[in-house]
Amino acid sequence: MREAPTAQSNSTNAARARTLRFAHFTDLHITPDRPSEPGMKQAFETAQADGIEMILTGGDLIMDGFATRRAQVDREWALLHKIFQEHCRVPVEHCLGNHDIFGFCRSKAELKGDEPDYGYGRSLGELKLGARWRSFDRNGWHFIVLSSVEPDPDNECAYLAYLNDEQRAWLEADLAATKLPTVVVSHVPIITVTATIRAGESERKKKETVIAGSQVHLDAAPVHGIFRRTGNVKLVLSGHMHLVDRCEADGVTYCCSGAVCGGWWKPHKTYCEPTYALIDLFNDGSFDYRVKPTGWTNP
Repeated sequence: MREAPTAQSNSTNAARARTLRFAHFTDLHITPDRPSEPGMKQAFETAQADGIEMILTGGDLIMDGFATRRAQVDREWALLHKIFQEHCRVPVEHCLGNHDIFGFCRSKAELKGDEPDYGYGRSLGELKLGARWRSFDRNGWHFIVLSSVEPDPDNECAYLAYLNDEQRAWLEADLAATKLPTVVVSHVPIITVTATIRAGESERKKKETVIAGSQVHLDAAPVHGIFRRTGNVKLVLSGHMHLVDRCEADGVTYCCSGAVCGGWWKPHKTYCEPTYALIDLFNDGSFDYRVKPTGWTNP
């Protein structure tokens, strides 16, 4: 895979200075049953050689906790901790994805739903996070980590992407309280071009293309409206699709950063090769965004 062209935000400040370089690592899908350990080692080596100062993950850290029995989930989290301890040399901020949620599909996970680590409890505990969504400031920028996966009330083994009422209220208040340029990360894309690829063939009789509510936020319009009104959200990062895209609306740039695992650590013609995003943030509120290959190839 050739390195994607650099995506730059608009800036007229000739004296702009970089304040932070970080990597967006999304869709790691770590498991001992596929070559995720050497693949992750290569990803860390490549990104850290680029001089990153932080890693912001995009969710789907383990292969699957959503519909998987406890013993396998234990193995995957244990390997994740081992890999990060041995190969990561920079601070990490985690976002959670659908595969990180423990046992939403109770029948396949063989859970009752009343276990202390059921649902988000497991990943919050593993990563020592106090909440599903949060924000923090770093080097003159504000970061917002969203939690985009909710259970589907009509199907225990399915999920939907949206911000629940509590989180949306929190988001509005959080953005209102900062004047800093802002980066947002959500596992499931809020806005993406890739969804039309995943949607399949449109039904001509109905004159519509159907995009699943598990692929893109069902509340994309109101969430984008919040970003537009506040005016300080510059970049919104996502994963989930294992594809790369970039689109802009009302001064907000939405980027889907592929997947560190590519096609789940296997050669796959439909999905991207193993990738990560390298992002530079500047003191004038501008940024540079590049999608790069990790350098790992399936042996």
